[in-house]
Amino acid sequence: MKITVIGQNLEGITSAACYAEIGNHVLLCSLKEHHVKRDISTHPCMQDAGLNGVVNKQIEDGRLAIHPELDVEKFPADLYVISSMQNSNEALQSLMDEIAKDKTCHGVIFTCSIPVGGLDLAVKSGHSPVAYIPEFMREGSALQDFRNPNSLIIGCENDILLLLIQELYKPFMKSHTRVQIMSVKEAEFARFAVSAMLATRVSFMNELANISELLNIDIDVIQKAVGADPRIGDQYLKPGIGFGGRQLAEDLLHITDLENAKPDNAGLLKSVMQINERQKESLFRKVWRYFNGDLHGKTLAIWGGAFKPNSSRIDNAPIIKLIEAFCYQGVILNIYDPGCEKTLKKYIVENGHEANIGTCENPYQALDGAEALLLVTEWREFWIPDYDEIKLRLNQPLIFDGRNIYEPNRMKQRGFQYYGIGRGERV
Repeated sequence: MKITVIGQNLEGITSAACYAEIGNHVLLCSLKEHHVKRDISTHPCMQDAGLNGVVNKQIEDGRLAIHPELDVEKFPADLYVISSMQNSNEALQSLMDEIAKDKTCHGVIFTCSIPVGGLDLAVKSGHSPVAYIPEFMREGSALQDFRNPNSLIIGCENDILLLLIQELYKPFMKSHTRVQIMSVKEAEFARFAVSAMLATRVSFMNELANISELLNIDIDVIQKAVGADPRIGDQYLKPGIGFGGRQLAEDLLHITDLENAKPDNAGLLKSVMQINERQKESLFRKVWRYFNGDLHGKTLAIWGGAFKPNSSRIDNAPIIKLIEAFCYQGVILNIYDPGCEKTLKKYIVENGHEANIGTCENPYQALDGAEALLLVTEWREFWIPDYDEIKLRLNQPLIFDGRNIYEPNRMKQRGFQYYGIGRGERV
């Protein structure tokens, strides 16, 4: 098949590479308002595990081509896949009008976030049939998620388009993959429902972690007890300093708008978001209490800034809240992150924090002269560090672990004061 993928984001680049990998001829482009260069080798998403190699291989083999923007007359296609676009009814209608000029097109698949009912409103007579397939790939494992999906939700009400979709995705279907076919509107809502459930589980466990600190209980044993129940499972029950990222936050905003539309709703998902925003400052509050509010002029080391490991993004990440809180108190921050240094530097300059924040070339450089180490993102290189080097460089052996990657008893044996989220010493 000839497929045009619109959207040079992680979802678009990954899906385009995977479609090409199974033999399709794929064009990857963007909309005019998202204009990008032909060369995507320096795109931040290309850091995702294995993606750069797959993209380059498909380009070399002639199955994947890159073009700056959509051109249906020059590049007609059997299917269009939309992974990124402006979120408005006018933008949807304009895109559908443009694609309608391609008389060879059999359908349009949307994978980006769409308001519930958005496609029903945008699609008019004369437009190509549409389908909605919510994409749940995770940064750092996008290729694996696309090639080996646990589930595939297909919102489609056109028989011919559905057959093409089933043909397109058949190479990725495994014995454990659950395929669910539903209406377009139901698929749109399913995306938000999944995001809301994941966010709820994270905030729920963070609330339990905060309560466990009051009770002097180790949240780790509680987490294992909860996760061992087969009705619950252990996914997304790890306490920490909150979730970040652009897409999950946007999905939650969409569904809380729907929640707020009905006056008698209790506002559960609004509370989930509030809990998460408060949790992002939990390390700041621990440090504040430890130093009795006397933070001005102190230096702190921070390991991690990206909203999750293997990412270069800081969208809605806890590091943003921590930077704002600590800089307001006149704290000096030495930050090291192996993936988001450029993004972080840009944020620091744009917000006028150059006098308070330095970015470091390696994790141990960040420790020099610091009163404490704060772990914010659980990159693999932080899991088994040189503890002697940490003690040597810090002014005192003090660690605040926002991701609970270290064991409190072992840290105590190594001579550290250790404060986790619902674990270690209480402050």
